[in-house]
Amino acid sequence: MNRINHKAVILVFLLQLLVGFLWYSAAPSSLLTSGQSAAPLPNPKTVVFFCLAAFVYVYFTAWLLVKMKIPSSFSMMLVIVGVWVCCVLPNFVFISVYLHLTESTSVYLLSFGAISCLISSIVLPLWRSSRSIFKG
Repeated sequence: MNRINHKAVILVFLLQLLVGFLWYSAAPSSLLTSGQSAAPLPNPKTVVFFCLAAFVYVYFTAWLLVKMKIPSSFSMMLVIVGVWVCCVLPNFVFISVYLHLTESTSVYLLSFGAISCLISSIVLPLWRSSRSIFKG
């Protein structure tokens, strides 16, 4: 019986938080208001929502991989990237067109999702849960 590797989920979640912190601290000047030299500190509710959304997305991805029972790690990587390309990317493109975002702003905003997808697609398939006969 396959199970979700909770250690891998926590590792991916923490790596995504680290990348999110670095990504947010490197905001381009087009996203800053005039006179600001750095991105302002986000509202605590926004940070909690970001953390919750990242954790739910990673846990859902791990759950999906377990339920699909894919034997190959490479196939699991393709599933994770495919979910991102077919579900997340079209929504982002629609929002960026609807909000009239510039190309540089769109690429900046898209980069975090791509990096998060890359982290998930590397760690989750390669670090599966242990399947020991001695565990209940």
